[in-house]
Amino acid sequence: MRRIAAWLGVEVPAERWATLVEAATFGAMRERSQALVPDAMGVLKDHQAFFRRGRSGAGRALLSTDELSHYHRRAAEMAPPDLLAWLHRER
Repeated sequence: MRRIAAWLGVEVPAERWATLVEAATFGAMRERSQALVPDAMGVLKDHQAFFRRGRSGAGRALLSTDELSHYHRRAAEMAPPDLLAWLHRER
């Protein structure tokens, strides 16, 4: 978080870091999922599940082969290839 703040040019008082770091944990975000999850169209069944693990590619385990294929086809219709390459990069 400190590197991101520095990169963005955001100055954070030293006494605020502990609170900010705690607020950024998955547990804290799950607790506030109703307020934090971007679901303007109301399609998510469980807002807390949005904050499941935080590892790239972890969502693949939740989808069937057909669902994953459908996702990739739909994403290709909606986003440019360079964005999709960044979004789907493996770690």
